[in-house]
Amino acid sequence: MSESYLCNCLFCLKNNPTGKLLPKSTYYRHQRRDQSLLEKELSDNEEEKERNTNISLRSTEVSKHCNLLDNINEIDYQMDEASESEIIGIKSSESEEISEEEEEEEMSNNEDYNIFNENSSEEEEEEEEEEEENDTMQIDEERLDKKVIEGLRLLHLKSLYNFTEAAYNDIIKLFSDKNLSLYRVKKILEEFVGLVPTFYDMCENSCICYTDIYENYQSCLFYESLRYDSNNKSKKVMPYLSIKERLKIQYNNEVRAKELLYRFECINDNESNDFKDIFDGSIYKELLERNFFNDKRDVAFTVSCDGYQIFKQRTDDCWAFLMINNNLEPSIRVKKENLLIPFLIPGPKQPKEFNTFLRPFINEMKELEGKYFILFILY
Repeated sequence: MSESYLCNCLFCLKNNPTGKLLPKSTYYRHQRRDQSLLEKELSDNEEEKERNTNISLRSTEVSKHCNLLDNINEIDYQMDEASESEIIGIKSSESEEISEEEEEEEMSNNEDYNIFNENSSEEEEEEEEEEEENDTMQIDEERLDKKVIEGLRLLHLKSLYNFTEAAYNDIIKLFSDKNLSLYRVKKILEEFVGLVPTFYDMCENSCICYTDIYENYQSCLFYESLRYDSNNKSKKVMPYLSIKERLKIQYNNEVRAKELLYRFECINDNESNDFKDIFDGSIYKELLERNFFNDKRDVAFTVSCDGYQIFKQRTDDCWAFLMINNNLEPSIRVKKENLLIPFLIPGPKQPKEFNTFLRPFINEMKELEGKYFILFILY
């Protein structure tokens, strides 16, 4: 929120006898305008004084001429009185013309000043309204950014401590804006990161996923359950998060891209041939003999899949597919934030055709294995 100052300029005092609270930039602009008007008024006063002095000087000159004429009349009594009156009349008429010209100039200056004052006041009102609108828009943007940051921080805490969606919404309503919710924060995060899951239809009993040879099937082969409901929507879906897109995000981060060079640095620094990491094992050496990992940016994953029980009653079983990025140091590679889960197989039963659930992952790994796959790096 920008600071406010009490302005006592002529324009603000005209609208409000006690002054007006203005933003910082508008306040200084009013002060500059008031100062310029004051300087103009002082200069006009000085010009008026100069004119008055000129008039007084001219009047003194006229009086001197008159005195001189009187002296001449006294010396030369025979001088024609008409000529004397003509001289005095000419001098007086000149002084009157000069005074009329000065009055006209003063009137024109006053008119110009009034016009300038009116125009400047209108312009200032428009500028003030625009500035107030810009200030309110800027405040709204700052508040929106602050709200979003608070929501994202709370979402991070939710992932760390695993509290419920209802708890998240209650906390955000208590400490932030009521219009902010978990749904909105997820949408903002989705637009910012660009990571969107792909949904694959699956059997409602977790028998198969409608991929590969089952892609066009309309019912399950094992329980003959239909793929779609009465509204032509899938009865159950499996979400899949792309590994390729997540690698792009990581390699576009300069710090993480350097961390992902651990595998290359590890195999080059191990001169003693001691068993320090997975890269000293026989499986990795066999892969090297098969011409894998030729580039220092190649990524080595460890993959595991197992079922886990959600509820104590063992009513449903889920299957998690977990990936460990071995290009990270052992001290951080198994931390929660560095583990990759491309998909989950929801229950209630164990899959009968497990490979159909693996098909999206296998297709993506083949794409990443391709020789001409390029990962665009921004930095």
